[in-house]
Amino acid sequence: MAAFLETLYLRYNDTHWLDPDPLLIVRRYTEAADMELVGLVASALALGTVKAIMAAVETVLLPFGPHPAQALAAMDDSDVESALHGFCYRFFDSGDMVSFFCAARNLSNRSGTLEKAFLEGDDGSEQDYSFVASRFVRSLLDAAPSGKTWRSNLFPDPARGSAAKRVFLYLRWMVRHDAVDPGPWRNADPARLVVPLDTHMAAACRRLGLLTRSSTDLKAAKEAAASFREFCPDDPVRYDFCMTRPGIHPDLDPDLCLGCFD
Repeated sequence: MAAFLETLYLRYNDTHWLDPDPLLIVRRYTEAADMELVGLVASALALGTVKAIMAAVETVLLPFGPHPAQALAAMDDSDVESALHGFCYRFFDSGDMVSFFCAARNLSNRSGTLEKAFLEGDDGSEQDYSFVASRFVRSLLDAAPSGKTWRSNLFPDPARGSAAKRVFLYLRWMVRHDAVDPGPWRNADPARLVVPLDTHMAAACRRLGLLTRSSTDLKAAKEAAASFREFCPDDPVRYDFCMTRPGIHPDLDPDLCLGCFD
């Protein structure tokens, strides 16, 4: 199993296989402040078809120009509201995104960076980042402008029990640093990441014998991470990108088809 997983990683963990993926947009930026803001927004909107996700992320970021973190920091709430007027994607409208952007700005201003805000919720006692991620989501909610919030499924709190795939996807992008993941957060520990689990990744994990739980929820995401940790204790989410490529590139090598996991 370890050899199989490593073969997948060596073959497919390459930016050649990145397009299309919202991580492409994150990787355009070189400043950590921009990457952590853009990653937050891109991961929150990462539901639906990849083409639609990419278009939504491009649209919502357009008013903030080439240095979105700096532009957002210079805006007050009414400026953000004007910038995002009329935005709509799936369940989310401009009100959701205005509150979300303002919360990200406020939390970053309070803590210095979003990375520091995340780490403030960590006492180091927990094996993985599931509870730390929950505290980070709640910190964002607390930083929203008074009387404003967003739909809970925009950036779900893992403590509610869902797999919170987009939250853990954001952490993968921010914490891991390799050919694909930019990893601007250099003080967080990739060994404590949780698998960004959706139905496709869960199916692959079950067929590989890495997941026994039938529900695709937080417990399943933690179980999958624990299984991967046996093969790669320092980087249990190492194989997430390569194992999710068939969903984006169905014409890939048959070795990556879910059928071969039987």
